[in-house]
Amino acid sequence: MKNNDFTTEQLEFLDLWKIAADYDCLYLLDFYCYDMFDHNQTSDLTDEERADLARTARPDIFAEAIQKGYVPSSDMFGGADGQIRLC
Repeated sequence: MKNNDFTTEQLEFLDLWKIAADYDCLYLLDFYCYDMFDHNQTSDLTDEERADLARTARPDIFAEAIQKGYVPSSDMFGGADGQIRLC
């Protein structure tokens, strides 16, 4: 499947889900799902609800993943042309 086969809401959740899965942080998605929707079944959520979940859980998932070795690409945070600049 190509990225254009998915909606923006689906991609927003899937991108974060992959990072959470790769860095053993899926429990945070479950936690936020339960906190926001009173259950931990992300598959029961609508695409819009999953996108809201991703936006809410993103800071904690990124913090945990970074502690476990994740290095975000610079373009995620407005980097110029994918170049990493060290100060």
